[in-house]
Amino acid sequence: MLLAVSCKAQQIDQRAIYGTYYKLDKDKDFSKSYTLELNQDGSFKFMIKQHHGMPQCKGTWKLEGDQVLIECEEAQVYEALSSGYMSEREHTFKVLNKNKLEYQGMVLKRKK
Repeated sequence: MLLAVSCKAQQIDQRAIYGTYYKLDKDKDFSKSYTLELNQDGSFKFMIKQHHGMPQCKGTWKLEGDQVLIECEEAQVYEALSSGYMSEREHTFKVLNKNKLEYQGMVLKRKK
């Protein structure tokens, strides 16, 4: 008897990953937290809170394969000059499952 098994990448439904994801990265000298809010309408807000500022941006997101791609809106001049300006305007998060996203080697977990 021959048994054939097909391996197919798990398809992620965009509706399954709406929500807020969070990671607190503690160090002995300071901490940094990451918050990503993915909304059903395709908008998002991404914030990095650290001891010297809170860079953040908002814009649109989309799911491509197992990755969430976010693109920040153009910043206003006053935002670009503040400690809240996020210089990187595009970010990629890998979907590990419906409750976890990986960003730059860290795992953000869905908030309940």
